[in-house]
Amino acid sequence: MEQAEWIAERLAPSGTGLVTEVVPGGFEAYARLLHPAKGPGQRWEDTVRWAEIAAWSGMPLRSDSQFASVALPPHEPQDPAPWDAGPLRGSLDAVDAAALVGILATHTAAPGCCWFCVWDGYGWDNAVLFTVGGSPDVSLKAADPVPAGVRAGPRVRLPGRDYLLYSGAVDDALAFVDSEGQTPNLWWPADRSWCVASEIDLAWTYIGGSAELVRRLESESRIEVLPASPKDSHRPPLEGWLAGQIDDAVGRLLRAGETSIETSRGTVHATLRRPTRWGRRGRLQTTTVGRNGSSGEGWTGLNDVDEEPLQQALSFDLTFAVLGLVDT
Repeated sequence: MEQAEWIAERLAPSGTGLVTEVVPGGFEAYARLLHPAKGPGQRWEDTVRWAEIAAWSGMPLRSDSQFASVALPPHEPQDPAPWDAGPLRGSLDAVDAAALVGILATHTAAPGCCWFCVWDGYGWDNAVLFTVGGSPDVSLKAADPVPAGVRAGPRVRLPGRDYLLYSGAVDDALAFVDSEGQTPNLWWPADRSWCVASEIDLAWTYIGGSAELVRRLESESRIEVLPASPKDSHRPPLEGWLAGQIDDAVGRLLRAGETSIETSRGTVHATLRRPTRWGRRGRLQTTTVGRNGSSGEGWTGLNDVDEEPLQQALSFDLTFAVLGLVDT
């Protein structure tokens, strides 16, 4: 759709890993809004900021930190973890979103005319409620919040993602917060004075805009914002100690066919059946056990028999399993 063509023109090439692969380039300044973790309370609005978790873990909160950088220290702290679940990915927290909307409205000449992109893969049209009136045998399909004509219509197509597009005032960024717990993945005003990007795999949101806007965001106590640069990577590196543990675990897998990774948040155990050159597919099986009692299992089929691509595949899956301990 023509309203979003300018975004595609200003995105970095796919695969670069740059911030501008997520949010368009060309803005004067950039910021990274950190999505809060869920606190130990019973209410979803009980949230915990990354700085508080960093104080608990003793790990520094740097401009390139990912959530595991502060939430997964090499040694378990004496005090209990101050969060129960990791940050939302691909969506702003409702309270943060409302605060951000109020700020952004004062940094555009077109607060009443904004565009919003929502990833079309959320599956809201397939949602099902499994209990009605207390009876587990009665199911009811939930109403799709997206009108049928929009669902069947054209898409905004950007590298790796297709989006539904809607328009409205700046506070219409909150349109799906109550019903779906979701904010737009991309949104901007008609004058393109700023752009907000919540990539579905990231636990933070990028904002590009004026230097004045970024200074305002960084000074706002209701949200947690770090500076960002278009030359930064949106794939922050693992802490060195954790990357070393995963490298060692991959080596043990290749030598012995099984391994365990012990972390302050729990344990990942993995077993490997290597693929063969005569066609037998390999398999990596992982089991996670969290310190909070959570557990999970997963497996991945493996086809690469050459050492380097096999190592890369094992490292990716073990990293995914370890970081999963942090999110629960």
